[in-house]
Amino acid sequence: MSPNVAYASIMFLAGIGIPVLAALNAALGSRIGSPAVATLCLFFVAVLVTAIVVTVTGAGAVKSLAAQPKHLFLAGALVAFYVLSITYIAPHFGVGN
Repeated sequence: MSPNVAYASIMFLAGIGIPVLAALNAALGSRIGSPAVATLCLFFVAVLVTAIVVTVTGAGAVKSLAAQPKHLFLAGALVAFYVLSITYIAPHFGVGN
């Protein structure tokens, strides 16, 4: 399999995962009564999974984080906004919209 096909396949699966993520996290937020706590739980699980991947693949890049332009870390705030938004809105508006 060529790298481009592999990359496209991964991105296809990631795209499918977006509404699944919205539905699962929205359901958790509704069941516990707090979209923010559901989002915090999602990020906690994400950090654990990512830590495992970094441990398995090598953590050498962690050393270079401090030298990176600080504005690049705003992506984390955008991800938090996105996940909080879908967690709060999906039960009211649906994931297909």
